[in-house]
Amino acid sequence: MPETRFHIPTLRTQEHADAVMFELQDLPCVNQADVNLAEHTAWVSHTAMISADDIAARLQEAGFEAQLL
Repeated sequence: MPETRFHIPTLRTQEHADAVMFELQDLPCVNQADVNLAEHTAWVSHTAMISADDIAARLQEAGFEAQLL
């Protein structure tokens, strides 16, 4: 299963981290996700049916710029 890490520079509060986690868990084909507030990153385990670009686009729509690491 693909695993993708993102840098999310606007991740500043626990509310932001919770919002990002909600968005990730709401996506189809995402098996697991973790958000690290201290490092401004998110890790996502997903199937090949969703691309890293699709995940980043969803986060962008939610107001969080996500850059692939």
